[in-house]
Formats: sequence, C-alpha cells, structure tokens
Amino acid sequence: MGSAIAKVLLLLLIIAYCALFIQWNADPIFVRGAVAYGQGYGYTLALGWWMLISAGVGAVVMAIATWSQWAAQKRKADTAAATVEKAKAKLQELAEKIKQQRQEIAKLKETTSGRLQPTEDQPEISQEDL
Repeated sequence: MGSAIAKVLLLLLIIAYCALFIQWNADPIFVRGAVAYGQGYGYTLALGWWMLISAGVGAVVMAIATWSQWAAQKRKADTAAATVEKAKAKLQELAEKIKQQRQEIAKLKETTSGRLQPTEDQPEISQEDL
C-alpha cells in the first residue's frame, strides 16, 4: 500500500513539474515541418509543449526499441528452454530403456544360472581362453 501511495505522489510531482515547465516556457515558437513550393508548413506552439512532446515521443520510441530487444531475448530463451525440455524427455526415455534392459538381464541370469554351470565332463573356460 505504501509503494502505491509513493508512486501516485511521484506521478503528481512529475505532472506538477510539467505544468510549471510549460508556464516557464510559454513563448510560442513556430516549428517548420515541411517546405513545398516556397511555402513553409509547420505549427506554432509554446516552447514547453514542444519539449514535453519531444520527450514523450522519445520515450515511446525507446520503449518500443527496448521491448523489441526484450522480445527477441525472450524468444531465444523460450527456444532454449524447449530444447532442454526435449533433451530431458529423451534422457528420461533412455533411462527407462536402460532400466528395462537391466531387468531383462536380471531375468535372463536367473533363468540361465543353473544351465550354465559346468558339469563334470565339461572343462571350465578360463578368461585367457576367451
């Protein structure tokens, strides 16, 4: 609540300063926008208004430029996050396959453990023979 009150007071101070700024710079000035056939076209307005309008236009242009950069960075971050999520899903899939393979190996060891024991008439195979 306190921050909202502080923001409103700050905005009121800015508006009051802008009003005073316009009064301090009340001299009308003609700004020529274009010249056609020797005739100058423009607008006459108080100097304070010209300054505030130009500051407002500059703020809007900078806001658009900043937003476009932010949007590009966010798009890249979202793409990278999607790639990471795909990699995690693939890793999880491979981990499940490994788990299934280990279970199958354990089952095969259980079923074949009695059959692979050497009998008395079969010699044992050493590691060097392999």
